[in-house]
Amino acid sequence: HIWLPSAHANAPSHVSAIMSAVAVKMGVYGIVRFSGWLPMSANCGWTILAIGCVSALFGIAFALAQNDIKRLMAYCTVENIGIVLIGLGLSVLAVHHGQPAWGKAALAGTFLHVINHGLFKTLLFFGAGSVLHATGTRDMSRLGGLWRVMPWTATLFAIGAMGVSGLPPLNGFVGEWAIYQALLRAVAQKGQVAAVLPAVIVLAGSGALALAAFAKAAGVVFLGAPRTKPAAKAVECGWLMRAPMILLAVLMFSIGLMPGLYFAPIMNAASAWAPQWSGADPFLSPRALGGAHTILACALIAGVVLVLRTVRANGMRRNPTWDCGYAAPSSRMQYTSGSFAGIARAWFAWMLRPESLVRRVRGHFPGRALVVERVPETVLERVIAPGAWAVCRVADAARRMQHGRLHLYILYVFLGVTVLGLMILLGGV
Repeated sequence: HIWLPSAHANAPSHVSAIMSAVAVKMGVYGIVRFSGWLPMSANCGWTILAIGCVSALFGIAFALAQNDIKRLMAYCTVENIGIVLIGLGLSVLAVHHGQPAWGKAALAGTFLHVINHGLFKTLLFFGAGSVLHATGTRDMSRLGGLWRVMPWTATLFAIGAMGVSGLPPLNGFVGEWAIYQALLRAVAQKGQVAAVLPAVIVLAGSGALALAAFAKAAGVVFLGAPRTKPAAKAVECGWLMRAPMILLAVLMFSIGLMPGLYFAPIMNAASAWAPQWSGADPFLSPRALGGAHTILACALIAGVVLVLRTVRANGMRRNPTWDCGYAAPSSRMQYTSGSFAGIARAWFAWMLRPESLVRRVRGHFPGRALVVERVPETVLERVIAPGAWAVCRVADAARRMQHGRLHLYILYVFLGVTVLGLMILLGGV
């Protein structure tokens, strides 16, 4: 997470999509390969699981606090890789404890979530690129009201937001559901592996925060009234930009509505990772998973259609947004990105360390008030940067010893050998 947010913020949107969907997964691929080749102990599984929990929870907490839409999605990538590591760590524990049933389900859910993340995060970055192309800004607090002028982008971005939030009937729900099922089976086991219960809580909490983060992103960017002139004058992207987003949305729906078609070959990959699982039957079969998700998705779609038909039949009346007593509310009265996430940011203030500049209203004829809030890169600015500064100071001090005088270099070697000899002599005594 040290390099990814800044890299996404500065890269073109299609490059961000490649980094998030492919480049970041190379680390996951390496862990999967080596954990399949080498004998992994239970401590390795617990370590991977713990790193995944920390990454999932803190990644989405940082995402919720961002005002830059691409930095928000970058931190969401950190969260989703955490979910992948939770499933992978659980699979290593399943190998150690001889539990192929929920181990195969955890690993298959992990592999499927890797694919799902590549789809919905690419769609989201393409949507953010469309917004950036139309408005020239990534700052969510300078946007708003784009659904009126960019309906295709708004709809497709909403589909991606639903997928990354793990909502049915989209693909993000399928992989996370398999990992949930495996975690709950592991908790039901007696013994050490039941200690994965905190991972269940972290996975549920990160899912709720992800929904809040993308409700903020979609609401602040596309709903309400335009906050700036570029947002008011934005135009929809062309079909060459829409077509890839539509294709990604179709693939997301296909996995969400027919997960059994994708789950069966992924189960074979899970058996190849752990050959001792090849003859075991997983408790979560592709047919059962596909049937359950298809029924759930059809029920949800039928419910939405029924509600829309009922509303249309009974008539729908539009009223102005509650204006707090103001006769003519302006866009400045809308929730901003910072105010939307204020409560959640306060929960994680001990970690986020938010910085604020407040200029309050004073006097009978006050001037302009000002509130500026910023969430720093806590680990980078508070831990790594000071550590790097200390290393550089030590290196500068050591550089003074490199002065090119041969007789002093000989003296250094003589003193070093003398000290080592004394250490050996005293150790022998």
